[in-house]
Amino acid sequence: MNNVFGRIQPVFEWIINLASLNITWLVFIFPIAYLSILLVLVEHTSQVLMIVLTIVVLSPFLLFPATTAMFGVVRKWFMKEEIQIVKSFWRFYKENYKRSLSGGLILSFLWLVGVVDFLYMKSDVSFVNYIVLFILAFLLLYTLYFLSDTVHTESKLTQSLKNVLIITVANPIFSFGIVLICIFILYVSFTYLPFLIILFTGPFIAILGFYGYQKVFTTILNVQK
Repeated sequence: MNNVFGRIQPVFEWIINLASLNITWLVFIFPIAYLSILLVLVEHTSQVLMIVLTIVVLSPFLLFPATTAMFGVVRKWFMKEEIQIVKSFWRFYKENYKRSLSGGLILSFLWLVGVVDFLYMKSDVSFVNYIVLFILAFLLLYTLYFLSDTVHTESKLTQSLKNVLIITVANPIFSFGIVLICIFILYVSFTYLPFLIILFTGPFIAILGFYGYQKVFTTILNVQK
């Protein structure tokens, strides 16, 4: 029995850590989380646009700082450091707030343009529509890598935006494999298993995003040596 519990205990610890991080993140982005749920429920395009616009306005001030803090905690996990999740989350939140806000303003505007284009073209099954979907997937990948770069390096914002673009396109097959898994997790979470949104979805995405970033970032560094 001791042997069984010894094997199960790490699993329970990871479940608790993931859930604690996800719940902490949701508390910090509660207005956006609530609006995201409404976004799934509404049907009229005008309502969708209004909610999307509200989310975009709030994102630089709430979503990006909180998500950056979550990535900071995930980075510590990758470094195998023992941390207190809530305490570390709050520290990363304060340390990276201005940087996250500045980058969030730029990325939120790009997301607004991409989502509005998609909403107006989603009823038209055409080649252009698939291009818009590809651009949104690329933007998701770029955003994940930007958040990872924010907690992993001390580059200035403009330099970070350039570096992340290089990292995003450096290994396209691997990186788009990462983003496709992230999209699948989001789809399953919002469509079939909504309890994942409360407990695990955020950290799952952050872990995948940081893993992909670290893998490509390390490869680039090794090539430059």
